[in-house]
Amino acid sequence: MLQYSIQVIVFQFLFWLVYEISLKRTTFFAYNRWYLLLSFSLSLILPLLKFDLFYDVVSPERLSAFRAQQILDITAPETTKEASRNSIISKQIFINWWVVTYVIGVVISAIFLSLKLFKLKSLFTQNLKRTEDQFRIIELPQTKAAFTFFKTIFLGSELSALERDQILVHEKVHAKQLHSLDLLIFEIFKVFFWFNPLVYVYQSKIAMIHEYLADTESVKKTSKSNYFQHLLNASFGSEDLIFSSQFLNNSSLKKRIKMIQKKQSRSLAKLQYLFAIPLTFAMLVFVANVSANTIQNKVSEASATSAENTANVEIMAGNSENQPVDFPFAVVDQVPLFKGCEELSEAEQKNCTSEKINEFVNNRFNEGIKGDFDSAIRVVVQFRINSSGKVEAARARAILAGNNREVVEAAAVKAVEALPQLIPGEHNSEKVNVIYSLPITLNAEV
Repeated sequence: MLQYSIQVIVFQFLFWLVYEISLKRTTFFAYNRWYLLLSFSLSLILPLLKFDLFYDVVSPERLSAFRAQQILDITAPETTKEASRNSIISKQIFINWWVVTYVIGVVISAIFLSLKLFKLKSLFTQNLKRTEDQFRIIELPQTKAAFTFFKTIFLGSELSALERDQILVHEKVHAKQLHSLDLLIFEIFKVFFWFNPLVYVYQSKIAMIHEYLADTESVKKTSKSNYFQHLLNASFGSEDLIFSSQFLNNSSLKKRIKMIQKKQSRSLAKLQYLFAIPLTFAMLVFVANVSANTIQNKVSEASATSAENTANVEIMAGNSENQPVDFPFAVVDQVPLFKGCEELSEAEQKNCTSEKINEFVNNRFNEGIKGDFDSAIRVVVQFRINSSGKVEAARARAILAGNNREVVEAAAVKAVEALPQLIPGEHNSEKVNVIYSLPITLNAEV
């Protein structure tokens, strides 16, 4: 949850930065409205996306170790888990305090929203109503307030006839374009993301765009000078309903007048919205890398688990003969060894074997491939080194190989099957089958 929240805030900030730097000053108010709505929504969705393709960044060998560790966690006796139970409980208690804080914030935010809705409901039920076209007009006694909620327009009884006519034109734009829906959506998000300052910023920005849209339509039915004069002379109050579109907000008055006077932006300026495309792609890559790194960290933790956790655990395959499953290369007690590597120290044996296997297979693979390729091709090969040290059950998966996929995969399998017999691996002092995974890269110039 914390990682998701941080990513959402960062993504929203970047989208907002693009708006502030290049889009805010344009007169494409409708585009800006949709940009803010869509970018806000994308920021919530992108961190949730999963990309299986990027999982290939993690060595399949380590992924195998992670899967093996998952089996160990499931089948390990309760006695092996007892030692860490206290630390797990402590972490849960710590996490629960964060959850409690979040829930308290949600409850408080929900209460504030409920009070606003209750206040709005009282305005619907206690005041005089009339209809005009498809809009409902509600008169508020002893006030000059003016605001809109969906198809309902609230007008103060102390407004003059001229003021009413001008305000109605403005407020009808809010009603027709459902500006209240935008603001209400942000109010709901503020309940669940009360800790995110960007929700409040986005709501403020989109409320300003609503005013620009309504002002643009209003000045079409009167002169700009008359409209300016009306805004400057008006002194309207407003109810404390942030999700309603209010006619006048003194803090935004100067910006609105300035934007009305501004010359229409050129059509070429719309190209600025394309900045969001590479930004979105960069976010996708970031999310994918975070997912891959998360898996890699878990794999590293699994690989680092001591053999003590596995000593008394018998991993059985899901078949009727109860034959042991293959052990991953990363967790076996004694890895299979390439001839010549057995003379090295235990710490160097694994690297020696890996380097010799990589060198042998890559050379055979590059020699076996014929033809020109536009770009480098990555192949992941997985095979078994059985309890006799022989290579078997090789299979390959080519990535981004296009029409050459089958040829590349066949060449990779053939290169692996040519490996000489190895010294078999051991686990718990017994010779065992060991699974090995190997990434191969075919250079473009080959």
